[in-house]
Amino acid sequence: MRLGVQKQAPAEAFLFILTFLTKHYGFDVASFINARNISMKELQIKGTKINAVYINELIEEAIAYAGDSSVLFKLSESVNPNKLGVLGYLMLHSRNVEEAIIKLCRYYPLIGKTLKPFFVAENGMYKLTLLIHKEDEMEHLEKYSAEIHLSALLHLINKIIPQPIFPKQTIFRHTKPLHVKAYQSVFGETILFDEVENALYFDKAQLAMKTSYDNPYLLSVFEKEAEQSLGLSVHGSLSEHVKGFILIGTGELDVSLESVAHKVGMHPRTLQKKLKIEGTSFVALLGEVRQKLATHYLQKGLDTPTIASYLGYAEPSPFLRAFKKWYGLSPKAWLALHVKS
Repeated sequence: MRLGVQKQAPAEAFLFILTFLTKHYGFDVASFINARNISMKELQIKGTKINAVYINELIEEAIAYAGDSSVLFKLSESVNPNKLGVLGYLMLHSRNVEEAIIKLCRYYPLIGKTLKPFFVAENGMYKLTLLIHKEDEMEHLEKYSAEIHLSALLHLINKIIPQPIFPKQTIFRHTKPLHVKAYQSVFGETILFDEVENALYFDKAQLAMKTSYDNPYLLSVFEKEAEQSLGLSVHGSLSEHVKGFILIGTGELDVSLESVAHKVGMHPRTLQKKLKIEGTSFVALLGEVRQKLATHYLQKGLDTPTIASYLGYAEPSPFLRAFKKWYGLSPKAWLALHVKS
């Protein structure tokens, strides 16, 4: 069993899932929350946090209760552009799918600051992924969260175009489930598991698809409102953006300054100068992300050469030196202290 602080999750997310399960499946909410000493009253208090494990337990119990492995995907179907306020209207009135995704990524803080979508070109395809912001770090989503959010993003896209599309490829970090058909009904046939990140891939033709509600004037109106509502500070610091793209880069096995600068849309020297103004550097941010991922991969059971490769090291020895500097221990010794058999 791993040692460490319990992860917390917003009670709003837990309550949203509870409400859906009660309405559509007649799930016994009272028994579930009473067994965990949670009251409905405290769940409804704004800003309340709960043990994140409870969300996983809730979903697993609901799937077993309903006998339906597609419960989460049905939950995500309830997401509708009209329910997202200004962000939804920006997507609705975009010219095509590509513009809608760009607006989604830029203005996502309108509906929450915890998650951050990234949209990047990769090997002739275009990748849309979501990372979660936790304690000044960008992390990948866990299994159920990835399923809900990626399917919700896809439903949003499909609700603004005349004909629904499947991604050219979808990848998940978790192990292949028993009921793959539930995934295929949402994401299509090409789904890979045990990958290094969670993402949807589209091609140029899909991104060029016209939306059903293209309206340049309304897009301009809502974009001005979005800019006014957010202000520049809400978009996050450059450091946060860079760490997000470094995390994505580890999945592509390319965490070079040049690659990340290209994704941020700056010349490498310009990026370095702007990071210096924020009191940091590319090397420092790369080290932060590598340090965080190193223990994650260790706990996943990966060997040292594989971890070194994933983190962008040419060989294991510099990774081992860096790990010893971070934690004062070898990876093997760290693992022995933090994981019980």
